[in-house]
Amino acid sequence: MPYYYRLKNDIRKQLKRNLVIDNLLRLKRQLDADIPDKDMENNLLLATWNIRDFGKRTRLRESHFYIAEILSRFDLIAVQEVNQLDDFQYVMNILGPDWDYIATDVADREAGGNGERMAFVYDKRKVSFKNIAGEIVLPQSKLISQTTYEIDGKTVTEGKQFRRTPFVVSFQSGWFKFDLCTVHIYYGAAYGKALKTRIEEIDEIAGYLGKRADKEMDDYKSLILLGDFNIVHPEHKTMKALTGNGFTIPKKLRRPTNIDRTKFYDQIAFKTQQNVLDYVEKSSRNPKNQNAGVFEMFDSVFREEDLPQYLPDLMKTKTGKKKSPLEMPDYYDKWKTYQMSDHKPLWVRLQINNSEAYLEGLKKKQK
Repeated sequence: MPYYYRLKNDIRKQLKRNLVIDNLLRLKRQLDADIPDKDMENNLLLATWNIRDFGKRTRLRESHFYIAEILSRFDLIAVQEVNQLDDFQYVMNILGPDWDYIATDVADREAGGNGERMAFVYDKRKVSFKNIAGEIVLPQSKLISQTTYEIDGKTVTEGKQFRRTPFVVSFQSGWFKFDLCTVHIYYGAAYGKALKTRIEEIDEIAGYLGKRADKEMDDYKSLILLGDFNIVHPEHKTMKALTGNGFTIPKKLRRPTNIDRTKFYDQIAFKTQQNVLDYVEKSSRNPKNQNAGVFEMFDSVFREEDLPQYLPDLMKTKTGKKKSPLEMPDYYDKWKTYQMSDHKPLWVRLQINNSEAYLEGLKKKQK
């Protein structure tokens, strides 16, 4: 549970604090209704969330509490677009000492990155880091946008690494051992060479990790690929580059993940034992018993009807000062994505207690 006592010191005006508390209570009720309860032995709640320009732009202090509240409902979260660590560390402090994180260095801007980090945030009571982590570097034969030419009688191959290097880490929760790879695939543009590069990046990471996943399944270990793939829609080449390498997307997650519900950017993809996928695909009419979903955060915070209370904040920005009352609602819709995100959190629930299957396996070996 987040450390709410910080509200008292960090949001000093009582009227403002009361509004933030009302928002938090509404958010908590939505999370209670839409997300399964956390438990210590049987299930793992895994999520991915691209938090827009996290640390790069000024957020209201209250936004950090809303972000922490959402993160706290999962056991392990892949977070993309972490820039400066001050805001991120503040959220970690709200989450408290039971939480930890592993983050990459910043993506090199000269290599096509945007100065961001990728991170895994996890509840230490439920998830253990298995001391293996690394950024994936492609071999010469697998470079992106590869070209080959002859010079002085020698064949020369040139190409690019990932703009933002995928980050893979080994974790364990209960009996469940898994490697988790988070990505933020190059976007570029929606057509031409830039789109081709985007498709190549998805194809290369899925192909590279697909072979690794095949080997790990022999050791009863799963590989999960998740993050912001900048996928256009389920039938687009961007998605086929992922599924064509043997990764499976749960049906519940084949939904738009951006705020205006037009793109399928974010995904959680599996290449694992079938029983893991079978569990995720089980459905229930009760939201609390679902095993996958997309969380609609703006149903509780920064709602349309909340615009009046944020007008003073909007008017403090350079852009907001120039907006007329008629233009302000559209500006508010954009502004709030820099408070929370223009991406929604995606999550899955995984069964992690396979002790009965393990014992049955031992019994069979004795025959």
